[in-house]
Order: sequence, then C-alpha cells, then structure tokens
Amino acid sequence: MAMKRGVQVAVKQKRSLRSTPRRLVGQQPDPYAVRGAPAGHAVCKACHAVYEKKRWRFDDVAYAKLSALKQTKTVTCPACAKTHDRYAEGILTLRWPGLSEHRRDVLGLLRKVAARAKKMSPLVRIMKIEDEGAELRVFTTNTTLAQRMGREMERAYQGKAHYSWSHRDKMVRVSWERHED
Repeated sequence: MAMKRGVQVAVKQKRSLRSTPRRLVGQQPDPYAVRGAPAGHAVCKACHAVYEKKRWRFDDVAYAKLSALKQTKTVTCPACAKTHDRYAEGILTLRWPGLSEHRRDVLGLLRKVAARAKKMSPLVRIMKIEDEGAELRVFTTNTTLAQRMGREMERAYQGKAHYSWSHRDKMVRVSWERHED
C-alpha cells in the first residue's frame, strides 16, 4: 500500500520471470556451515585451514601459531566434512568423444579453475574426479564451482553446458557436451 494524497492506493508488484529453483538456491542453508561460530580461533585438522572472524582461510604461519595455543579449537572445516561424507553440492559431467585425446588439458583447466576459487575461499574445492572413458564426472563442495567449470569448458572447448538445480537440496548438476563435427 502506498499513500497518494492522503489515500491508500494498492501498488502492483512486478513479478520476476526467473524460475523458482534457481532463485531459491542461494537462500537454502548449507547443512555443513559452522553453527554458532566458535569463540576465538579454530583450525581444521585435515586441511590446516584457519577460522578467524567468521571466515575460513589458508595461512600456514597463522596455522602454526594457532595450533600451538591451548585455547584454539581443532575442528573439521565444512569442506573437509563434505568430502568425508561424500556430500557434493555440485556435479559436473563432461561428455565428448574427443575427451580421451584432450584429457590432460581438460583436467588441467578444471584444476586451474578450482585453484583460483580455492584462493578466494578454502571451502570451494574439487572433492573427487571419476573417469569413465568418454565421460568425466567432477564432484565439488560448492554449487558455484561446478557452474564456473561448466562455463570455462564452454569458453575453452565450445560445446554446450546445461544446468539443473535441485528443488530440495542446495545442489546443481552441470552437464557439458560437445559433439564432434
């Protein structure tokens, strides 16, 4: 309701044309997020990530200092927990008849994209890669990493990526395909 010359007037709301599942993906809570931030500092015992000021980061010097202190909590970061539980939020499937000839270059590209993302946030990683001949599956700890890898494959090797978001869980399946011409 809006006021116009002292009279309440109903205002028509514009509706978004985006599909509901994609819009709601960011709003779904991460089940592995740290609940109730630990007081002080924490370190991940598996990957040596440091938790400070509600952020995870990689810092070898800080890890050495903090792990020596008694008041520092030793925990498992969300990315290590997802990897341990095999809880992938992103699955990238690559299908291409020429994949076997370009396998090394494709894996290098995917690892480069993951390394770039990991610098920004240590919680964004590749969990595992399954190689099945003409098909390659990459499992990630984050939805955005799988989407980013799909876009990079489109840029580097053409082909077409299709994105499919889960309605219930925070998960995306990216299928990239290229047919030989």
